[in-house]
Amino acid sequence: MTQRHLTAALFIDCGDAYEIRDGDRAGRIVRKTQPRARYECLLCRTREGPVTGADRVREFVARIRTDHPTYCTANQGAHAA
Repeated sequence: MTQRHLTAALFIDCGDAYEIRDGDRAGRIVRKTQPRARYECLLCRTREGPVTGADRVREFVARIRTDHPTYCTANQGAHAA
């Protein structure tokens, strides 16, 4: 059996929002809190983020797992893709 080790953690908070259902603003999403995300590498002890806002979170999550290992100061071979 292969052992697995946790090397990083990606935290995502989707925020708090609700949809207006009646009136001339029906269908509009109102955000009480914005989505946010942060990444912590357990190998080099680096923390990236937090980033806030739906678009910034989407971009951050899409790239962080591939970008961070390229400049991680710890053993790059230990990172999972």
